[in-house]
Formats: sequence, C-alpha cells, structure tokens
Amino acid sequence: MNSTYEMAAMVLAGSTLSDNIIQTKKNDSFHGIDLYGTALITQKSTSACTKFQFENETGTGEITCYSVFAGIELFYNDMHTAYCNQKQSTAKNIIEINHCREGRYECSFGENSCCYMAQGDLAIGSLTRKKSYSSFPLNHYHGITVVINLDEIIPEIRSIMEMLGIDLEKIHTYICEENRCCIMRANPSVEHIFSEMYHVREKRKAGYMKVKILELLLFLSDLDAEEEVVQTDYYSSSQVKLIKEIAAFITTDLTSHFTIEQLAQRFHISPTALKRCFRGVYGSSIYAYLRTYRLQVAERMLKESVLSITEIAAKIGYENPNKFTSAFKSVYGIPPTALRKSVQMDRN
Repeated sequence: MNSTYEMAAMVLAGSTLSDNIIQTKKNDSFHGIDLYGTALITQKSTSACTKFQFENETGTGEITCYSVFAGIELFYNDMHTAYCNQKQSTAKNIIEINHCREGRYECSFGENSCCYMAQGDLAIGSLTRKKSYSSFPLNHYHGITVVINLDEIIPEIRSIMEMLGIDLEKIHTYICEENRCCIMRANPSVEHIFSEMYHVREKRKAGYMKVKILELLLFLSDLDAEEEVVQTDYYSSSQVKLIKEIAAFITTDLTSHFTIEQLAQRFHISPTALKRCFRGVYGSSIYAYLRTYRLQVAERMLKESVLSITEIAAKIGYENPNKFTSAFKSVYGIPPTALRKSVQMDRN
C-alpha cells in the first residue's frame, strides 16, 4: 500500500485489500439479520442492499440491510407489529446501536429489566446479555439499527478509524462492558447524525452511510459514559404486564370513560404508580394514549365504513360531534368530512 490515502480510498470503495479480509462468514458466525428471528418470509437483493419482509400473527414489517464496512451492517426498520424477536441469541464482541425515529421500542433483559426507547433516542448495548424479548408497544416503529462485529473489522478499516480518533474498544468497554442497555435521550447531536440518513437519495446512500457511520463512532468515542449516557429506568415484567392489561381494558369499549382513580382501584395499583408506569411503557399519559387510539379507530372507520360522522364520533366515545371534528383536525390536519371525501374520490 503506497499511502494512507490510497488505503482509505480502497476501503471506502469497498475494494479487496488483504488476506485478512473475511471473504465469507462461517455458518455459525453472527449475522445482523439474526436479530430479527425466524419470521422473515422473503428477501430481495440488489447490488446496494437486501430487503427482507417480516410477518407474524401481530403484523408485518420491512427490513432493509446495507453492508457498510466489513463487520458493520446498517438496517432500516419499518415495523407495524407488536413484537419482533422473542428468542434473541447471545453473541460475543457485538455492539448493537439503535436509533428510534418513530414509535416506541421495548426491550426486556429479564424479570426486572424492561426498558424503553422513545422517538429520537439512541441506545447502545452488547449482545452478551440475553434478551427475553423485543417488542413495539404502539405496534409501530421506524428506526435504524447498526450492528458492529468487532471480530470481523479488518485491520485496514481499524487503521482508518484510529487515524480519525475512533476508539472501538472504549465504546465496547465503557458503554457495553456491563451488558446493559444504555440510552441517550433525544438531543440535537443525535438528531444531527441520524436525521439525514432517513432522507438521503438512494444513489448517494452507500457512500453517505460510510461517512455517517464514521461520524457516529467518532461521536460515541468522545462520550463521557458517566455523564452523557444513562442506564435507563427499568420496569419489572409484572408491572409491564399489568399496564398492558389496563391499556387493553380501556380500549375494549371506547364509549366508556374511566378516571385514574377508578382504574387504579380496579387493577389494585396506586394512582401515582399507574401514571408513572403507563407513561414509561407507552410514552404518554393514559388520556393522551386513549385519545390517539380513538382517533386512529375513527380514521379507519372513515375510510372503511359508511357510518356518518356523528355515528363514528359516538362509537369512539365522543358525545359531541363538533368536539370530535376539532380533535380529529388537530391531529390529521383536515376535518373528518374532508378525509372521507378524499377517500371516495380515490375510489372513483
């Protein structure tokens, strides 16, 4: 190799560099797609990426995989399902980085360690510790996953990272050493790194991802793990189970209205604990969650039924149609009548 710059050019171009490059993975080695379990049903490959379709009894999803560098994979997640993988295997020397763009991500590491990612959050962890399950409380999740296999990063890429000041060992040791899920809550620095990755044009994506991954790793190398990365609040599996039972109860009959005190008494939990745990699991208050759920049901009815606006309002618990119209417009930007009219025009 004549110079560091020639080496960098060849690495970034994806050229073969040395005998140390792993040409094919061993059958028993870890693949990033293993994170998603066995519910992948189809795949379509191009020169740039591989797309996987996901389906289980709760919904569907699409996962798009890019190989950024040897040992580093990036996945775009578009999930509309209640859970993804409930039998995650462990693996050594793997760093998993997740960014939540929309929705909510729940991850359990055992009886007393359920934690949650919200919109804009960044999570870093290792796969040494076994996950009990991964799920999506809102049945809706969009985000990016970066999987780094430290054993497969070739010397040439490590040299470039060192030249840039990237310290993979620090990331692995100080952030992932304790086998915990460390979360950095949404902030401008995280937003800057990830926001453009969701909008870059496809023909620019391959090169752009290389630059952004290096930026991400440099950012993580510079973190003060004690000050800037926190071990998130955990909830016990019994708490999460109870909160999900409450959510199911209040959405079964949308014409019923319950106070916090009534729900707390019915489910034998204190009002304070109910409010705290519900927000922890679903990311909002009970009132806000139920309001969003009601309007989502109304949206489906407007598109799929012939019920009048007044009838739909009554079915989701709004006695006053004007209040329903106002609430719907505040969320969707148009009144219910306009949405129905646009659906009818599309059908014609």
